[in-house]
Amino acid sequence: MADHVVLLGFWPSPFGMRLRIALAEKGVQYEYKDEDLRNKSPLLLQSNPVHKKVPVLIHNGKAVSESLICGKVH
Repeated sequence: MADHVVLLGFWPSPFGMRLRIALAEKGVQYEYKDEDLRNKSPLLLQSNPVHKKVPVLIHNGKAVSESLICGKVH
């Protein structure tokens, strides 16, 4: 099965930018989904149900929502 990586973010977020840089440095291809933080998507609410914040990195259906941890995921 091929890796499927999705990044849920908000374009001016420095935390989301940190993840985009980390993914680019590691050569990871990903799908970016910009979130409207006033009207959060069901995917965001399902992926980060406690804090309901971005960024969220989803790798093969498993979500990681702490940007420092996401940047270290291989």
